[in-house]
Amino acid sequence: MKLIKKRKRTGRVAVLLLLLFAFAHAVHAAPNAECDAGRHQYEEIRRVAATATEDGLVTYLCVVCGQQYTQNFYATNHLWGEWVTDKPPTCIQPGEKHRTCTRALRHDEYAEIPALGHNYVASVTTEPGCEAEGVKTFACARCGGKYTQPIPPVGHDYEESIAREPSCLEPGLKVFVCVHDPAHTYEEDIPAIGGHSFSEWCVETPAGEGTEGLEARVCTHDGFKETRKLEALPVPSGLPVIDIILVSANVGFAGFFLLLSVPYILFLKFIKKQRSAVERRDALRKKVEVHYGFK
Repeated sequence: MKLIKKRKRTGRVAVLLLLLFAFAHAVHAAPNAECDAGRHQYEEIRRVAATATEDGLVTYLCVVCGQQYTQNFYATNHLWGEWVTDKPPTCIQPGEKHRTCTRALRHDEYAEIPALGHNYVASVTTEPGCEAEGVKTFACARCGGKYTQPIPPVGHDYEESIAREPSCLEPGLKVFVCVHDPAHTYEEDIPAIGGHSFSEWCVETPAGEGTEGLEARVCTHDGFKETRKLEALPVPSGLPVIDIILVSANVGFAGFFLLLSVPYILFLKFIKKQRSAVERRDALRKKVEVHYGFK
């Protein structure tokens, strides 16, 4: 109980001292609102210039009633403490901060903290196509604000391939396929070479006496083969002596064998005729036996 009373008494003393200090400071630092003449007429009676480390002051005296007051000037070189953030800045709104001079707590300096600005991170939300635009999204890593930006189409990038080689007389075919989208294709004809390009004629079958030969040539582009006949060589009209002898001998031998073959042919016909007569006789006999019942 005594401790509580003691604390109450101490608190009252502190409040009283604070009020007295405030009243004395007001009297010392500010002009009195009341004057015997109705209005103060102050004159400067003392000035102490401020230094880098010490505050300066000016003292004024009312020539009517004798009231005086003093006005302080801050030291020109403050020993500032650390900045204290009063209002944090955002991406679009500036913040506020202050710092206090360590020489006098009443010396405060306030400053604005610039807005941070957005910290955008870009990401592709829709890939661009050959003809269609894409979409890029920018999202702030601090506040989550977003905006989008179109991505121009990438355009076609075609790769060509030969689907059909051209021949001497037929056109070829070239196919173009877009590397970005295989659905985008088109075709283009390759002009024909414009005719065969043949090699030299080569004999395949030589011509003989009385017989035709054959020669051919091949196109160097497509391998097409073209042939043509060679005229037969003429047969000599006169025969050499050896040929006449050989021909005569061959004719003689042919006549001899022909002469020998005539009796043989007649003999074969006689045998065949006799055999046919025997077969007819046997057939007639069997027919009579069957008709009359002979055994």
